[in-house]
Amino acid sequence: MVFKPNTGQDGDLQATCVPFTLFPSVVPYSVLEQAYHCQTDFNTLMYLVAQDDLFLEQSLRSVIKVDAFVRGLWDIYKKVREEGITQPVSLDLFRNDFMINMATERPIEKGLIPSLSSLQLKQIEFNTISASFAGLIGATSRLHKYTLNLARKSYASKQMPDNDPAYGMAVGLVKAWEIYAKPSAVILFLVSSVETNSIDQRHLEFKVHDLNPSIRVIRRTFLDIYSRAELTKDMTLVIDNTEVAIVYFRTGYSDESYPSDKEWKARLLMERSRAIKCPTVQSQLSGFKKVQQELARPGAVERFISDPAAVNRIRSTFAGLYTLDMGPEGDESVRLAITSPSQYVLKPQREGGGHNIYGNEIKILLEKIGSSSEREAYILMERIFPLTEKNYLIKSGVPFTLSDVVSELGIYGVYIGDGGKEVINTHCGHMLRTKLQGINEGGIVAGFAALDTPFVADA
Repeated sequence: MVFKPNTGQDGDLQATCVPFTLFPSVVPYSVLEQAYHCQTDFNTLMYLVAQDDLFLEQSLRSVIKVDAFVRGLWDIYKKVREEGITQPVSLDLFRNDFMINMATERPIEKGLIPSLSSLQLKQIEFNTISASFAGLIGATSRLHKYTLNLARKSYASKQMPDNDPAYGMAVGLVKAWEIYAKPSAVILFLVSSVETNSIDQRHLEFKVHDLNPSIRVIRRTFLDIYSRAELTKDMTLVIDNTEVAIVYFRTGYSDESYPSDKEWKARLLMERSRAIKCPTVQSQLSGFKKVQQELARPGAVERFISDPAAVNRIRSTFAGLYTLDMGPEGDESVRLAITSPSQYVLKPQREGGGHNIYGNEIKILLEKIGSSSEREAYILMERIFPLTEKNYLIKSGVPFTLSDVVSELGIYGVYIGDGGKEVINTHCGHMLRTKLQGINEGGIVAGFAALDTPFVADA
């Protein structure tokens, strides 16, 4: 359970223990079940969104004008679409992140779990690229069973369920490799030149080996692709004289991944190829916050999902989401945010933690840009006030003391599609990210939160 601090020094061998909680945090069974139950619905929804050119364009057109990163990805998608999609098969390894919202202001008696009527599962975001910690969270689950035993705390097996999302994700990678049907082709993990989370990635690599020892996994960077990769006449991706079956992106999710034109050219090369992408550029585009906000509009989910029960399962997790596009609707969102900034979160189109804006900072920013198109780079989201618990955080710089903490629940999903047809659709595990109450952001690598697992309790 280690990762490399983000020192910015390539080749630095220092490593540190990933932050974790001493004990698992309580999650009511019904809430965890609800999150699992809707995951395959969300998998289907997000796959279909990525296949809908018109919906993506309508959803992102305002952001494309003001956000160079989103525009860069959109330009690649346009080029690939105009040229013709060479690989209809796509692999998605998702993570759907939620918080448990407290829907009542009544105080909860110490030691008791709130009634189900006071708890609401609310989606924070849907990760379509580089869904991390599937490897390390399996070790965290085993660690928490150990610490409970040391503390002489008894539990039933259903309260600490087995949890190995890396295995489920590896199954998806192996299945996609089999679909590619070239035994000598490799799975390429696209990683950063200074990779902080390589140990988590190695867990997934080793699971692939356990499932099929004949599959070779290689690790390359954008600059490796730029300088040494090429496309053959039939659009096969080759690097170092090796054919690539799958490109699995563990980088490329932020503008920092593309410091020069070389990285953008490398991304285009991979997207044009017949290698199976995880994710495709259009799947990455579907995960932006602006698409999340547009899906909350009446009729948007129903455009893709016909089953009313599935629609209800999806929509029941939506928090309030508001556009900041220029016009009366966006003007009203600006007014709401400036009037009651503590009730909202301002979100840009970025992943990885540390980007959201809270509280009075919302008011300050929107008073500055609220009348300009700069505001279209953001969406406004209703703020979640999550269930508070007690736990110890084992984290550098944080005192070892019993603290008030809040958690974010992630459910991992695997989806393989082939030209609009479903091949695999499943969920494969869970994680918690837990932080001190009062800390706004929740990223682990970004330094805000700790790995945690659910202690499943009846409510």
